[in-house]
Amino acid sequence: MSILTIHLPEPLDATLAERVKTSGAASKEEYLLGLVESDCAGATLERVLIERMNGPSAPLEPDWKDRVRSAAAERSKA
Repeated sequence: MSILTIHLPEPLDATLAERVKTSGAASKEEYLLGLVESDCAGATLERVLIERMNGPSAPLEPDWKDRVRSAAAERSKA
């Protein structure tokens, strides 16, 4: 495991602390790790979908990314 040090301006640090509380994360580190993991998973999914779009299957509609993001946002609200 590697260590990453981040210097945040006070207003952003206060916002981060509030987001940690509302998200239920145990710490700032846990919250940020979750964000990074989510972003990486999304990038992987996007790459797979693009590869499949160019493959033998039927092409996706032009707004597919927006629809996937909307569905994910709705699921996270539940």
